[in-house]
Amino acid sequence: MACPFSVVVAIDFGTTSSGYAFSFTQDSEAIHMMKRWEGGDPGVANQKSPTCLLLTPDLRFHSFGFAARDFYHDLDPEEARHWLYFDKFKMKIHSTSDLTMETELEAVNGRRVRAIEVFAHALRFFREHALKEVKDQSSSVLEGEEIRWVITVPAVWRQPAKQFMREAAYLAGLVSPDCPEQLLIALEPEAASIYCRKLRLHQVIDLSLQPFTNGLDLDGSLCFPAAGDRYIVADCGGGTVDLTVHQIEQPQGTLKELYKASGGPYGAVGVDLAFEAMLCQIFGEDFIQTFKAKRPAAWVDLTIAFEARKRTAAPGRANALNISLPFSFIDFYKRHKGQSVEAALRRSNMNIVKWSSQGMLRLTQEAMNELFQPTITNIVKHIDLPEPLPPPGAVGGAGAGAERREIRATMQFGDTEIKVTAVDVMSNRSVRASIDFLSN
Repeated sequence: MACPFSVVVAIDFGTTSSGYAFSFTQDSEAIHMMKRWEGGDPGVANQKSPTCLLLTPDLRFHSFGFAARDFYHDLDPEEARHWLYFDKFKMKIHSTSDLTMETELEAVNGRRVRAIEVFAHALRFFREHALKEVKDQSSSVLEGEEIRWVITVPAVWRQPAKQFMREAAYLAGLVSPDCPEQLLIALEPEAASIYCRKLRLHQVIDLSLQPFTNGLDLDGSLCFPAAGDRYIVADCGGGTVDLTVHQIEQPQGTLKELYKASGGPYGAVGVDLAFEAMLCQIFGEDFIQTFKAKRPAAWVDLTIAFEARKRTAAPGRANALNISLPFSFIDFYKRHKGQSVEAALRRSNMNIVKWSSQGMLRLTQEAMNELFQPTITNIVKHIDLPEPLPPPGAVGGAGAGAERREIRATMQFGDTEIKVTAVDVMSNRSVRASIDFLSN
């Protein structure tokens, strides 16, 4: 039967970054990624839009993404207190146990708005941009019912959260509630797993680390995964880390789920929270909370500065990372505490954080490791499965026999990805793994 849709548009609504892609059903293998927008952080390639939203003081939509972040940054500090800036608001849906259509989100300035309206604003923004790109690429006029929309959500989301996202899509005008089949809510790691089936071996594994035998071509020309293979997809996002464990079935190459999709709130936001906790330890929690409330735009500037340095952190990096403190932070602290930030650092006895004469915090490698370690530990604990996989039907998957396996995982944080090397401690062989880091 012919596909009733002419185009599929998928929205990756992330905690820290979001984007979309689309393909026409006549040529479904040709994936069109969203165009790079104005703005963006220097030195970061292929960047999606930051998931931040700005509303006017009278609650009208103003901007999303880089435009929202930059406009809010340039507002006068007093004027900024009246604007509603939302950042990393997706985690609210995961953390709220009694989620309803009346659940509210708190903006940086403390004002509250219904969460579904904030999500609808963001989805409407992506709808308008995606439709414009689709029309530019299409040779014919497309009707609204010819477009299938897909929104990816974390595997750990409960049913109320998934329904909430669907209702937000209805409110945003993506589809009509009368045509629910036009919208798919897909689990992020399962979508990534389907994508992995199209990869070549060398795109998934660094073949230089450990030569593979058992009939595998060392040039990595074989498709990954092959029939019988088992693999874990770890979707390391901004808010959550989601895992799926799949096996390729013969002869059709369909996917068999070996474990239910799972995960937890172990995303990159945990590193941000650790940085905020470190600032509270140095300057006092009361001051940090007051600064966030009184100078919300300056606080956003500080978090952006930390994000830029966080992307360059790596286990083998020896030199310290400089994080510029906004002048308003330095001035605000002196006014409220009667001393300099340098004096606060000395008083805190935190030797892993220094102060430079250029007005910057210098975070040593030890300090960065402390910020990352709790999040990394949670990820590794979750991947270290407490139960054995079923007996393998083929050599070379994520599981090998009934014994509990100890895996040594090394993570290297790059600009927009996490490179993971997983080694079976007993055999000292590389374990096949696929990591999908959605820039979040």
